[in-house]
Amino acid sequence: MDDKGNRLSERPLRDTLVISFSFVAIFTSYMTIQSLQSSLNQEAGLGIISLACVYGAFVVSGISAASYIKILGAKRSLVIGWVVHTLYVASNFYPTWGTLIPSSMLLGGVTGPIWTSQGLYLAANSDAYSRLKNEGMHSALSKLNGIFFMCFESTHVTGNLISSLVLHQGSNADTANNVTKICGAGDCPVAANHTIIEQPDKNVVYILLGIFLLCDIFGLCLTVFLLPNLKPRKSNEQTLSKSIVSCCTTLADKKMMLLIPLFFSQAMNQGLLLTEYTKAYISCSLGVSMVGFIMACYGGSTAIFAILIGQLAQYTGRYFLFVVAMCADMTMLLVFYFWKPNEHQLYLFFIIPCIGAFSEAIYQAQFNSLISILFEEKIDSAFANYYTSKALGFAATFVTGVFMCLRIRLIIAVTLVVIGFLGYVGSEFLYSKAKLLQNRKDDNYASKDEQTRL
Repeated sequence: MDDKGNRLSERPLRDTLVISFSFVAIFTSYMTIQSLQSSLNQEAGLGIISLACVYGAFVVSGISAASYIKILGAKRSLVIGWVVHTLYVASNFYPTWGTLIPSSMLLGGVTGPIWTSQGLYLAANSDAYSRLKNEGMHSALSKLNGIFFMCFESTHVTGNLISSLVLHQGSNADTANNVTKICGAGDCPVAANHTIIEQPDKNVVYILLGIFLLCDIFGLCLTVFLLPNLKPRKSNEQTLSKSIVSCCTTLADKKMMLLIPLFFSQAMNQGLLLTEYTKAYISCSLGVSMVGFIMACYGGSTAIFAILIGQLAQYTGRYFLFVVAMCADMTMLLVFYFWKPNEHQLYLFFIIPCIGAFSEAIYQAQFNSLISILFEEKIDSAFANYYTSKALGFAATFVTGVFMCLRIRLIIAVTLVVIGFLGYVGSEFLYSKAKLLQNRKDDNYASKDEQTRL
């Protein structure tokens, strides 16, 4: 009996680890390519526009994700997504408007189902874990989400270390060879203030992309052979039209409406860190070969924070964590706004991403937990709305980067942090109010039943 219980208790952890490592393999390549797009494909803003296409298509795929998964299943959705990721890496061998843009749109088209499937797997695993370990759902969600995002954020370490070690062999690390005008918040997408980065040798880039291609193939095999099928939820059994209606209905929920600015803000801040910080601060001041080393520090910090916060969440509660995350985001943005980077302040280049890593570690795990708790009866469409909102935030960040100065975008980002936090407070208030009313109603029913028995 004990052996059987032990095997059962290990199953949710095992499945969580399988999906975590498959994401590590795939996003080791994608997250690094995303960080380098603004530096490697600068001509006519091709790199930034391609990222905008990814997240623009993500918006559409997020809305239809539930019906997509209903037809194909969560596992097949992940497998198809990993195949498309492989095609996207391949298109970067010859990045043109005819290759990179279509593959980016295709990638965005499968990203919604990928992340909705991930959310469903973790929610199912957390439910099983909470029952087997006799723990609260929030505690189980925090632990398993902490494990997943610890693994996921390690992609910034693996990918960026590979990036810098490879690019350092063929790119000139001397920033004197970089034709730069203005670094930092003063960077603008116009000829007078635009930053132009020295490009590494093509054969070195090809070696880097070849390594990432192998990572994608490994992640695909891991999912195909080791990840079990997920039992369909009743809420998934719906047509595309019902899926869209469900998504819109959830969007009309006051709690979701209040949370969307926070989702949008977190995505925008992360987008600024992964693209503008790498280009206008690191590449501009230190050279493109240093991007990987510094962003590896970011990924390592996020992974460590994720697992620590996953364990501490049961003691601190989510309210405190969201306050701390908001403060960290605000600090990072203000530093971006006022700091004038130069190569003599190398330590600051490593400290700043750690601040962003702290807030992201909180948001990544706590957003999944928050959605699972606040929208328990419509979790599929709630996850779809969450990832669609994040996609809009990323897309807006990348699109505005084509025509808007960084300083203006930072002001917008600071404003959104404040609005997003106020929205979060409002959503928690509505949830607590609804829960209190439900408890009173249950107490009244219990009193009536007691009177009936008497």
